[in-house]
Amino acid sequence: MKKIFLLRHSIPQKGDMPNEQIPLSEKGRALAISKRNIFANVDKCFSSPYRRARETAELIAGQPIVVEDVHEITIGDAKEDFWLKQYEDYDFHNPGGESLNQVRTRMKMAVDSIVCQMEEGETALVVSHATAICAYLLSYCEIEVKDAVDKVRKISFHGKEILNGRFQPADGFEILFENDAFSDICIMN
Repeated sequence: MKKIFLLRHSIPQKGDMPNEQIPLSEKGRALAISKRNIFANVDKCFSSPYRRARETAELIAGQPIVVEDVHEITIGDAKEDFWLKQYEDYDFHNPGGESLNQVRTRMKMAVDSIVCQMEEGETALVVSHATAICAYLLSYCEIEVKDAVDKVRKISFHGKEILNGRFQPADGFEILFENDAFSDICIMN
């Protein structure tokens, strides 16, 4: 059995800067530090290359291994609010952007690679982003949008409700892998 904690980055700073360069806010730094005890015994730590994810991983577990393919969805040229549209059509994407299906494929390949790098019995922390994580979960879970304005999702695995609400900063999922295959998931408390 192998275990991955798939965690959303902590609270980002507000400001006008490229998505990849957004740092954590002071509250975000404090929230990440408050998670250290939960992840004190992880064997490996991986992170998106985006600054807020790297900072979250560093504050929680020290030096992470940066994995390019666990970065957030590339939005592209958005002319409208497309959040709900991407869940209604997993192939929808803005010009120059990615669809949820494209992100699902990218994330699945990255997580599969991480699982293959782990020894039996090991645990890993993987810090990524809300939409990227939800896209990955589409390979195994049912995701229903409950409220598009507040980005409320219901995520279920084999009929078992995993999340029914907002996917908050520094929240995540504990995923078990048997024989390197996704076998179970629960929300981290």
